[in-house]
Amino acid sequence: IRDPHRFKVLVWHRRARKTSTALEKVALEAHNPYLKNKVYWIVYPTYAEAKDAIWKDPSMLFRVIPHELIARQNEVELTLYLHSGSIICLKGADHPDSLRGAGPYGVIFDEFATMKFEAWGIVEPVLRASGGWAWFIGTPRGKNHLYQLYQRGQKANLEWKSWLLKASTSGIIALGQLAESKLSMRQSHYNQEWECDFLEGEGSVFR
Repeated sequence: IRDPHRFKVLVWHRRARKTSTALEKVALEAHNPYLKNKVYWIVYPTYAEAKDAIWKDPSMLFRVIPHELIARQNEVELTLYLHSGSIICLKGADHPDSLRGAGPYGVIFDEFATMKFEAWGIVEPVLRASGGWAWFIGTPRGKNHLYQLYQRGQKANLEWKSWLLKASTSGIIALGQLAESKLSMRQSHYNQEWECDFLEGEGSVFR
């Protein structure tokens, strides 16, 4: 959250609190008195996923954003209007053209590996014009667009930075639980979901 790079790529293992960390970032900015009247988007691969994962889950949006800071909320549009004047919207990338025409200042692309890459192509010009920022978070699904942006963030770059977090080193999931999971999963699937390996194709291992 404190890192100054504008575009960040978080490739973290399953259940590593990627989404809640991203929500903390949005919450801090949305209540910053020096950044009033900004619009923030949390984009999921589909609108339904955004509603289930962020709006309906009590441990997500409404845990991070205290009720007293919310001026009003619109469940149909999945939008929070805050007393600070800022707005937080949940979006789906299943119809990328629906992301045109608005002006977000900060955008979280959640589960980016399974999202239509076109969504970023539509939002990027807006952020370039507004001076805004974006996070791309997810777990690998082959060497696709998440992998490409992760590689970009591994190079010396003033705008981009990326992080990879494996379950074997994070300490978030007990080692005993990981051992049990390894017994019931294909090695390739385990490596992808828990160790964040970018395989040569989703689910493939060694040729």
